[in-house]
Amino acid sequence: WVGGAAGILVGSPLDVLKARLQAPRMNVPGNTNTPSQPLTATQTFRNLVQMEGISSLFKGVLSPIVGLAGLNAILFVSYGNILRYLERGNRYSADPNNFGATVPNLSQVFLAGCGAGFACFLLSAPTDLVKIQAQMHRGSKSTMQVARDIFRRGGISGFFQGGMITIIRDAPSYGVYFAVYEGLKRSLKVESGDASGDNAWKLLLAGGFAGTISWGCIYPLDVIKSRMQMQVIQPSTRIPSGTLEGGTQSIRSYSSTSSSAPLSASSYHTINTPHYRSTWDCIVRSWRTEGAGVFVRGMGPTVLRAFPVNAVTFWIYEVVAAAMNKVQS
Repeated sequence: WVGGAAGILVGSPLDVLKARLQAPRMNVPGNTNTPSQPLTATQTFRNLVQMEGISSLFKGVLSPIVGLAGLNAILFVSYGNILRYLERGNRYSADPNNFGATVPNLSQVFLAGCGAGFACFLLSAPTDLVKIQAQMHRGSKSTMQVARDIFRRGGISGFFQGGMITIIRDAPSYGVYFAVYEGLKRSLKVESGDASGDNAWKLLLAGGFAGTISWGCIYPLDVIKSRMQMQVIQPSTRIPSGTLEGGTQSIRSYSSTSSSAPLSASSYHTINTPHYRSTWDCIVRSWRTEGAGVFVRGMGPTVLRAFPVNAVTFWIYEVVAAAMNKVQS
C-alpha cells in the first residue's frame, strides 16, 4: 500500500492530464457536427495549472489511495490463488534459477492475471469513477463531495457507471501486466525471493516495462472507459434545446478546451452534449466525431507515467514478500 500510494502521488499530475486529454471535444459554436481542435498535452497542462492552480494536478488522488489497499489485496491474492489452482493441473516446469522449484508457464500467468483483473472490478470501478469525475471538475469540489454526489444521483449502483468496460479493460490488462513482468524476470535471471543488489534494478526494469506495455495494449479501451465515467447525468425535466445523433441528455459538460467551470445546479440547463447510451455507442460516436486518433489521445503522458509508477510498485511488492517469507521461515 505504501509503495502504491507513493506511485499514485508521483503519477497524479500525468493522470489528471490524461483524463483531460481523453475528454470529448466541445462543439464549435453554430455547428454541432464539427468538434473543436484538441489541445496538445503541453497546452492542456499549461491551461490546467494557470486556470485551476497547482493543486488541480492532484484532483481525485484520495479515491485511489483509499481504495488501493483493498484493490492490491484482491489483485495479488486472486492472482496467487488462481496460480495455485492451475498448479493442480501439473503443467508446471522446473525453474533452474530457483533450485529446481516448479514455476507456471507464461500462459498460466496471463490467465491468472486476467482472473485477478476481473476480481478487482468491485473496487476498481468505483475508485476510478470517483477519481475521474473529481479530475474533470473545474471547481474546488473534494473527492468526498464527488462521492456523495454520485451516491445521491444513483445510490450504490451509481458507483458502477462504466463497470462493463472497466472489466473489459482490466482483465486483459492485468494478464499482460503479470505475463510481461514474469517473462522479463526470467529473461533477466532474477533470483527468487531476493529484491536487493543486482536484482533490484532488474525488478524495477521488469515492473516498469510491464506497466508500460500493459497500458499500451489496452489504452483505446481506457479512453472509452474514461468517457463513459466522465458523464455526470443530472435529473432534468427541461426539453432538450437541440438534437444529436443518439439524443441529448442533461449533462454537465467537462472539456479541456473550455475555460468555464461546470454549471451550478441553480443555473443548469440542457446543452448539446452527447450522452453515450452504451459502450458501443461511445465507440462509434467518438470515432465519427473525432476520428481514429481519439483512441490514442493522451497516450504519451500515460506511458510516461506507467514506467516509474509500476517499477516502484512491483519492486516494493517483491521486497515486502521476501521479508514476509523470511519471517515465516
